[in-house]
Amino acid sequence: MAGSAHGTSNSPIAANQPLPSRRGRTLDDYLRSRSPGLDVVRLLLAFLVLVSHTWPLGGFGTEPSSPLTPHYLTLGGFAVAGFFGLSGLLVGRSALTRSPSAYTRARIVRIVPAYWTALAFGGFIVAALGWIHSQGSLGGFMTLEPGGPVGHVLRGALFPLKFSYGVNHVFITDTPFGRSEGISFVNGSLWTLPHEMRCYVVVGLVAVAARRYGSRLAVSVAWVLVGALAVAYWISAPPVDFVIDSYATKQLVMFVFIFLSGTLAAVWADHITLFGPLPLIALALGLIAGHTSLFLSEHMAGSLLVLILAPIAAVLEPIGRMLRGVDISYGLYLYAWPVQQLVAMYSLADNAALFIVLSTIGTAVLATGSWFLIERPAMDRWRRPMNQPAAAAAT
Repeated sequence: MAGSAHGTSNSPIAANQPLPSRRGRTLDDYLRSRSPGLDVVRLLLAFLVLVSHTWPLGGFGTEPSSPLTPHYLTLGGFAVAGFFGLSGLLVGRSALTRSPSAYTRARIVRIVPAYWTALAFGGFIVAALGWIHSQGSLGGFMTLEPGGPVGHVLRGALFPLKFSYGVNHVFITDTPFGRSEGISFVNGSLWTLPHEMRCYVVVGLVAVAARRYGSRLAVSVAWVLVGALAVAYWISAPPVDFVIDSYATKQLVMFVFIFLSGTLAAVWADHITLFGPLPLIALALGLIAGHTSLFLSEHMAGSLLVLILAPIAAVLEPIGRMLRGVDISYGLYLYAWPVQQLVAMYSLADNAALFIVLSTIGTAVLATGSWFLIERPAMDRWRRPMNQPAAAAAT
């Protein structure tokens, strides 16, 4: 991806120019190579969320701890932080090198169709199976009441921060999670998507400011301001809470900070050696933060993950090539929870290992369908009108 006038790189590598050796390769070199290694890392992170949720959803005990912050966060929390950091790195770079309209359209096309499909699948298919399991038939399921499937899908369609994830009280009495929590959760994984969409908006606004003030200055200032707001939330309610309360939450501010940390790495990518000392320093600081406090675990350790995961992605590049551009990580994340609820409801597994295997198979099938039937066609339709004029101009 070529840099703009205020981009992260001043000397893009030509298409036929070999990349620097591994020792001297920068994060900028790696990002511009469009390596599929990042697809592997995202897929692994989505799988870790599935693994982490196995224990509470399957009724096998406490959720596993994060390897970086074992005293404060779960394995799923670790994976979600990794997702947000990498999204900030890649999406932030996209925002800074595209026009606002192209960036907005790309984000909508990539996220919304698959999200709406998963939302409808959970509300009408998975919840219906839960209703039949508890009631014996579909009678009374299709209600227009707020707690019914139609209300569930319509309320969730616009990515609200506060959203009821249950439908007609299904899964409360016939799943371990429902019995322990006393609430209906058809697809609990969807809760991060409204936060991610707001991160897209924030970095899009930062990109607009970057056209006037430069990427590094705009991103750095935004990162400092959001960090200050996070500290204010940590100490107490921030002084401007009465202004931002309708638009932000403490959790959203944390996610925005992690996201902008990824974007900060993107604008300084040509100064970050991929296999240099910085990833090791980030790992050491992340471990220290993860053993110090919840605030540092969430904000500091989560933000540093992007520097730790990038070289791992480079190492996994050969595996990424085997994927041949197929990216089911988003679908794996979207469908894991409802599949796991069904595995639990039908009592298909009596141990965590079998639960993970069955859930992974079922989720992978749905994620593959999402990629080939929803995600890739939507992106292809968006790219085609943009590429056609360029092709015409070249002839």
